[in-house]
Amino acid sequence: MGDINLKNLDLLALLPCPLKVPVEIAFENHLHDGVCSENSVLNYIIEGNANKQISYNQQVEEYTDIESIPDITITSGINSFYYKSFRENFVEKGYFYDALSPRVNSIFSDSGIKDSEGNYTIIALNTLVMVADMKALGDIKCPCTWKELLRPEFEKKVAIRGYNDSFCETTLLTIFKQCGYEGIEKLGRTVKYGWHPSQMVKMAGSGRNGAPAVSVMPYFFTKTMQNKKDVKIIWPEDGAIVSPITMMVKKSCREKLAKIIDFFTGDKLGEICAGAFLPSLNPEASNKIPKGATFNWIGWDFIKERDIGSLIKELNNIFIESHRGKL
Repeated sequence: MGDINLKNLDLLALLPCPLKVPVEIAFENHLHDGVCSENSVLNYIIEGNANKQISYNQQVEEYTDIESIPDITITSGINSFYYKSFRENFVEKGYFYDALSPRVNSIFSDSGIKDSEGNYTIIALNTLVMVADMKALGDIKCPCTWKELLRPEFEKKVAIRGYNDSFCETTLLTIFKQCGYEGIEKLGRTVKYGWHPSQMVKMAGSGRNGAPAVSVMPYFFTKTMQNKKDVKIIWPEDGAIVSPITMMVKKSCREKLAKIIDFFTGDKLGEICAGAFLPSLNPEASNKIPKGATFNWIGWDFIKERDIGSLIKELNNIFIESHRGKL
């Protein structure tokens, strides 16, 4: 995190890569418009989450007091802020509040994505869809749902986000919720590659040997594909998997940082997210998703009733064992 002391940090934003630059520019303009007085200094970091997310998640797990946490923190995915220890030590003690207005964008009316207990501020979603390489797929029928992706004919024909021995937590949790441990084992057998989505984009429709028949990637990455002739983007019938972009806002900074909070819950940020194909909860955002598309969110009850951190580790281990043919 550089030389900045996290203890004195007003804002830490670890953003999905397409948001980093436009949000940073818009936020700096916001500050220059007189948000901060000459006598006050805002200590903040805006980073791409790919650079810092893993190390920061580990740091979150070591927090012992609320003062260690930045006043406003923005992160992606089901991360340490959702883990049992953080929830018990901080969330359930009422340190945070949902800074977004009760009214959300109409596309989320039935999604259940807004925290009914008012602790987490979900500002936008990274949505995961499937991309089928029609040549690599051959005679195999395209999957229309996440459960269909687990069919035996997809064995070693699928790519999901993964790095070393860590694989996409929202994919694992969604498959587990729908299909249990058996579903995680089946997913392990179907997956051939754990890649960064940029690798999937390069291979999809390329005609190269070994190209995955189906890649599970963020919807915004599908907009960067060059070889579109032989690919099919599939927004699953049971909904795109939801990876939330979460803002944790301390109640204690509600007045002091009101104009900063307004920026991250306001129309400008909503349009930046929508323009980057990351659907925004802002009610005025012009989100760019297919008509009738739905969202596959694991749900707040699922999170609150489990030790999510331990479950992610368990599912990851089962997936890896199956992936390597040891189950």
